[in-house]
Amino acid sequence: MAELNGRALSAVAVGSLFLWSGIKGWSVLGTARDIIGGTRPNQEEINAIASDRRGSGGSFDTARAAGASGLAGIALQYLGHAYRFGGAPGKDGSKPWDCSSMVNWLVSVKLGKAIPGYGAGVYDGSSHGPPTGTWGVWPGMTHVKRAEVQSGDIIVWVGHMGIATDNGNMVSALNPQITTKVTPIDGHGNGPIMCYGRLK
Repeated sequence: MAELNGRALSAVAVGSLFLWSGIKGWSVLGTARDIIGGTRPNQEEINAIASDRRGSGGSFDTARAAGASGLAGIALQYLGHAYRFGGAPGKDGSKPWDCSSMVNWLVSVKLGKAIPGYGAGVYDGSSHGPPTGTWGVWPGMTHVKRAEVQSGDIIVWVGHMGIATDNGNMVSALNPQITTKVTPIDGHGNGPIMCYGRLK
């Protein structure tokens, strides 16, 4: 199977940008800024998530998560990993990352699979890699319905993304204070949902 080169992937992304903007009634420039550049998570929303996590513990089932395997199991090993907006995790994954560079590194380096614009295992963490919005239009994932989300699926909003640990929770990199944590999937993204995706 031929891999998409950067130009082909860019063409798909630009076409999707116009389509998404038209469907949602947003300005193309505003949508482009959020999708291509990434948008910092809403601080009030993030603080509410942190409060939920410090309080009753929310609905996250730690016993169930301990048995998670595959991508979700790998992601759970990085809880508390440092956050930096636009961060490149480095070849060993020790440097701060943001939501999309976290997913880029875990999928490519730890799983050895393709990510948007890179063949299997090619991305090495020395750069940020593809931004959040690129994942939403990438043909390397099968889109699933919300009710079908399972451990290891990738959840993509316009300005945030994470890896599902089960049908209700995900691991994502949030901000420098909260770092990489488990939060509920519903209501905790940034902007409209682009897709629930399963790696092919």
